[in-house]
Amino acid sequence: MVIASSIPTVNEEMEKEVIRALREEFLVGGKSVEKFEGEFAEFIGVKYAVALSSGTDALVIALRCLDIKGKVITPPMTFVATAESIVLSGAEPKFADINKNTWNIDINEIKNQISKDVEAIMPVHLYGLPCEMDEIMRLADENNLSIIEDCAQCHGGEYKDRKVGSFGEINCFSFYTTKNMTSGGNGGMITTNDSDLADKAKLLREHGGGNESKYIGYNARLNTINAAFARVQLKYLNEWNERRQEIANIYFDELKDIEDIILPINSKNHTYHLFCIEADNRDGLKNHLRTKKIFCGIHYPIPVNRLSPYKKYVNKQYPISENHAQKALSLPMYPTLNDGEVYLVCKSIKEFYGEK
Repeated sequence: MVIASSIPTVNEEMEKEVIRALREEFLVGGKSVEKFEGEFAEFIGVKYAVALSSGTDALVIALRCLDIKGKVITPPMTFVATAESIVLSGAEPKFADINKNTWNIDINEIKNQISKDVEAIMPVHLYGLPCEMDEIMRLADENNLSIIEDCAQCHGGEYKDRKVGSFGEINCFSFYTTKNMTSGGNGGMITTNDSDLADKAKLLREHGGGNESKYIGYNARLNTINAAFARVQLKYLNEWNERRQEIANIYFDELKDIEDIILPINSKNHTYHLFCIEADNRDGLKNHLRTKKIFCGIHYPIPVNRLSPYKKYVNKQYPISENHAQKALSLPMYPTLNDGEVYLVCKSIKEFYGEK
């Protein structure tokens, strides 16, 4: 038996919907795209959603919509696309370290990084745990800053009974294959309550307006069959997130007494896109589990501030991110993972650390 780190869910309903869209709709700009946008906007609780070809395109276009040219505060512990999008849009990342308990961007670190040249904050709901959005919004209001939420790992997550992706002026999701829901490959979405921002995003995703271009834009449309696939996935998202919570609860119960690991925050609002732990001798544990045919991921082995293209944006040290990167290990997590497999993962971890 092999236990993967992540497996997307594909069922017959999704396959049938893709075939239907192939036969009945235009392959680009079909009706499924507009329907998906409306359904996703309703799910998040916003007025508008704009479908795009990837989460990275969503971030770049969101920043372009706000015309951000200065610095954007964001954490170094994230996938490189967060910082990459800031640079590609013509702005500059300004890194703020993460909190040692939540592993999300630290509120005090945000405060320390606010300066006259900062125009926005881009919080990342890392691993599926929503950031402290009330404090982030307060800081943004006090300093006249925009907020762009990076929700790529937190589909369906809530902060104080409000969906992530509804707090910022404009917010971004990814539907990459391993996310809590996927569009069957790459895909992204912008969410907003501002009609002007939504209209601009639609122009930017299609060459700035095509033959009547108003902007220099992108070819960043979501394909029809991807939208059709994602519409079915969205129907199951709450159910799948509940299953992720069940799996997380087993991990918490079984691993809570191991002194060599630190578990993530246990929260009903966590979507557990990844069940990431901090582990002493992380690489040894990962290799041990691999011998048992249990595969884990490392998200992320190198903080963005230490990647060569981004070193020039560094103005301080980020000790919490550095420490986390050395110890982070993502255990298997996906809705079709069964209880027996989860218990086997836990048993194997206990064996490595000499626990019973």
